[in-house]
Amino acid sequence: MLNLLRRLLSGASPPKTRMTREEVTALAAKAAAAAKIKQSFGLLTVRQIDGRLTWFARTATVGSGWSVRIDDETGEVGPVRRWGIR
Repeated sequence: MLNLLRRLLSGASPPKTRMTREEVTALAAKAAAAAKIKQSFGLLTVRQIDGRLTWFARTATVGSGWSVRIDDETGEVGPVRRWGIR
C-alpha cells in the first residue's frame, strides 16, 4: 500500500524489466504445476530488492494463497510458498 502511495505521489514510472509479464506468467504456471497447485498466479508485481528486480506472482485469493518469486535477470524461480492466514 505504501509503495502504491509513493508511486502515485512521486509520479515515478515502473522499473524497466528484462522479462515480460507473459514470460513471468508462464514460469509461474510451470511452478504451480510442479507444486501440484490448481490455482493460477494472476497477480504480478515487480520490486527492487538489494539492487535486483524481482517479480512476485500471487494467487488472487482473500486471506491466504500461494506466491512465487522470480528473478528478473536470471529467470530463476523460487519455491512456491503459502502466504496469509490459514
